[in-house]
Amino acid sequence: MSSPLGLPLGAELSEVRNTELEEEGEEDDEIDETLSERLWGLTEMFPDGLRTVAGVACDYSVCAAKKFYSFSRSALWIGTTSFMILVLPVVFETEKLQMEQQQQLQQRQILLGPSTGMSGPLPPLPGKA
Repeated sequence: MSSPLGLPLGAELSEVRNTELEEEGEEDDEIDETLSERLWGLTEMFPDGLRTVAGVACDYSVCAAKKFYSFSRSALWIGTTSFMILVLPVVFETEKLQMEQQQQLQQRQILLGPSTGMSGPLPPLPGKA
């Protein structure tokens, strides 16, 4: 038995399936584009002036972000080093002075008793000028 085209019936059916598969393959080829390519293709629907303005705005925003990042790094470095050089020595000296006063208070309490530790200002200890 043969079809009106002169091909056997099974051959015509397989030929139709091959044609369908080829068409599906062509559709897959059309879909194989990256997101950036698709977005770039969508930009063609906007006028040139709008695309130019958007591109310039994007360039300026990237440049501003880079400058802000650079400025913040520099400011953080300057602030941190200034704090370490100017403030930390004062904090350490204050802490050292408080430790010395506590030691003097403890020595006074040991020598004169616990009731005299809290009364009045501390007179200088003998041997320290």
